[in-house]
Amino acid sequence: MCGFFQVVRKRGPVSAERFQGALDSMDSRGPDGTGTRFVELPRTEGEQPLHAAFGHQRLSILDLTTRAQQPYHRAGHTLLYNGELYNYRDLASRLRPDDYEPTSDGDTDVLFASLLAHGADALRSFSGMWAFSFVDEAGLQVTAARDRFGKKPLFYYMDEDTLCLSSTIRAIAIYRQQELRPRREDLLSYFLDGTLYPSGTETTHFEGIQQVLPGHVCQFNLRNWSVSSRRYFDWYDPAASASVVDSETPLKDSLQDSVRDRLVSDRPVGLLLSGGIDSSLVYSVLCATGAIDQVHVFMGDVGRSADFDYAKQCVETVGGKAETVKLDYDQQAFDLFLEICRHQEKPFLFNGNALAMPQMYRAISEHGIPVVLDGTGGDELFGGYWGRQLPHAIQDAMAGSDQAWLDEMISANREMKFVADAVKWAKSQHGGDAARNSWTTAMKRRLHPFLRCSWREACELMDRDPLNSPQQGFTNALCSDIAPGGRLAEWLWHNDRNAMMWSIENRSPLLDHRLHRFLFSGYRNKFSGVWNKHELRQVFSEFTPLPTQWRRDKQGFRWNAGRFLRTHRQRILELIEASSWCAEVFNNRLFVRCAHRVPKMLASSLGRHALCVAGLEATLGDCVARPVHSSASPEVVGSEPDQLPGSEIQQAA
Repeated sequence: MCGFFQVVRKRGPVSAERFQGALDSMDSRGPDGTGTRFVELPRTEGEQPLHAAFGHQRLSILDLTTRAQQPYHRAGHTLLYNGELYNYRDLASRLRPDDYEPTSDGDTDVLFASLLAHGADALRSFSGMWAFSFVDEAGLQVTAARDRFGKKPLFYYMDEDTLCLSSTIRAIAIYRQQELRPRREDLLSYFLDGTLYPSGTETTHFEGIQQVLPGHVCQFNLRNWSVSSRRYFDWYDPAASASVVDSETPLKDSLQDSVRDRLVSDRPVGLLLSGGIDSSLVYSVLCATGAIDQVHVFMGDVGRSADFDYAKQCVETVGGKAETVKLDYDQQAFDLFLEICRHQEKPFLFNGNALAMPQMYRAISEHGIPVVLDGTGGDELFGGYWGRQLPHAIQDAMAGSDQAWLDEMISANREMKFVADAVKWAKSQHGGDAARNSWTTAMKRRLHPFLRCSWREACELMDRDPLNSPQQGFTNALCSDIAPGGRLAEWLWHNDRNAMMWSIENRSPLLDHRLHRFLFSGYRNKFSGVWNKHELRQVFSEFTPLPTQWRRDKQGFRWNAGRFLRTHRQRILELIEASSWCAEVFNNRLFVRCAHRVPKMLASSLGRHALCVAGLEATLGDCVARPVHSSASPEVVGSEPDQLPGSEIQQAA
């Protein structure tokens, strides 16, 4: 698990100073070694050569020797790679002896040889997570790709002279010495929704910065200076992994193989045991297979969550050992928040997943553990979201006249409001009222008096959440959420940045591509009576039954936002008031004045969103842009710049 940066230029050499500065900015992604390579790439006779630079920050997990150092250059090709291939030994055995003479004992060498022998077609046989750039120096071709679900990031910038590929956005801005400019529509979406999912297209939330999409290959032709992209994995196809897994393999066996593969490491491995279904199932597998002794278990105690109690019960059930990490919110919490913003590089949901988890990873790093397993992906693949996924299941059941299942769900969950809401939503989709009510509600939110949103913008702003689209069916809704642009991409973005902030590799057994086919098992296997993730709960019995198996009240990682906002109130208000990014779409000066009069406004959704955007702007340093306003100001619906009636202040709070 690492970070890399690459530049190719048509008109002159790569600046070594700026290149090194960009590479140094991602040192937390790879503290175990740095490698660079500068080279000229010959073109046709009479043309000036291209100038290329390759840089790598290494986090050593497999083959700790210098033989696996990068940039990895052999046979006229150069590889920059971030990730792990868990099946690299199997891949090595498939390579013909004439084509492969290993030079190291790790996966980097195998990835290089596989790409050299089979090109991008080799991706279909890979099991793991990856982002890489593979350069054919004589053919002037760059092949870049990301893993199926997008565990590892990869961004690029391309203009008429320069191509940059990078594990981080900030490194590109540092090399280019250009200020980052957030897209206005993305800022508006975040202020309205509090979540800005990574884009489902190559476009990112910063102008000029593109991404290689999960499950895609990008080909950069350096001869004619062009780029093309194609998908190699289909999230909507139950047979997408048919070439590497038998469709009859039971869930138990696939899950066991997935957990086993993620223990492949030449350094210590840890497990985040949260007290929920997913991470405790990984713990159950480890205990049943006798592998728990290879893993250091960590539990987080936030002081007000039942999750920690359940995690302790799991450990006590098997007589195991675990480290407890106490999460507090001391005077250094504000500085940690700003550091989180710097690593996230994107507006994030103001919750425990983004803000408490970095403290967990910091504590784990202090124990010398550079690899950590977690339960990410279980909710998306196996039906873990009542309010998010159940409405689509009920819609399918109504369309298919599955009255028995509907009656069971309603009867078993009479006290649960989310079931009644899901039924109401599903019924409303058959008439026009749902669309009209949804549009009216959205417009009221978009024309909030603190937002600088024109009527035209309010009408054109798209809902970024793919599951808010009706009439797509339960299985299709699940597929939309794991495909680019879905909610899974948001959690993976958080996880990668949280972990790499402290030089830790995060591995998610439930996101193994061999488990992808279980997404298509239907709503009856996901929701049964009072249980979500029913098929996943049942498989506990095949391993080690734990108290979490039939737990209903999962809370998730908590973060004490109220205490944080009260403790650092003055610094937060100063940060928001100084933010030019906020001012682009939000009347931050007026908000701060009102917040002094009505303190609870700072804890409102707009206050938290403004803090996150302001924190991002403050921590991107010289890369930050001050937005350029057009000469024709947009039509702003709401208050005058520095006036807002007292009643609306209270309403906004």
